[in-house]
Amino acid sequence: MDRYSNEKDIENCVVKLHILSCTIIITTVYRSPTGNIAYFLNNLEVALNQVYNNTVDIILCGDFNINYFSDNQNKQDLNYLLTSYSLYRIIDFLMRFHNNSHTMIDTIFINKFKNENYSVYPSINGLSNHDVQVLRSSNIVLPDDRN
Repeated sequence: MDRYSNEKDIENCVVKLHILSCTIIITTVYRSPTGNIAYFLNNLEVALNQVYNNTVDIILCGDFNINYFSDNQNKQDLNYLLTSYSLYRIIDFLMRFHNNSHTMIDTIFINKFKNENYSVYPSINGLSNHDVQVLRSSNIVLPDDRN
């Protein structure tokens, strides 16, 4: 996915996991607050086209630098793009606290209809002004390797 990255506009990393009969693609994304939003959305769409199909579960997470705490055009454009891939935001709590302000610029998107048994919660790590987001899914069955 390196060919879909451009410093500040979109930086991403993709991991593909094969667990039993399940394939999970975890994509992390960073977009700088000064990055080109049109470039970001276009390249995110191209990257999703490369990995999307009905047999894989996609978890898209990261620092989008699009504030979900307020209504804005960038949020609407990102939501429109991701719903076309059946990806929906599951974070509904504030994640970043800085100079007496708070935002929801870090978030996670999944297919909530394929993955109904999940929970998310914040975890304060003390390493940055962004709290950690933890996603726990009950849909993933791990192999029993005791043999």
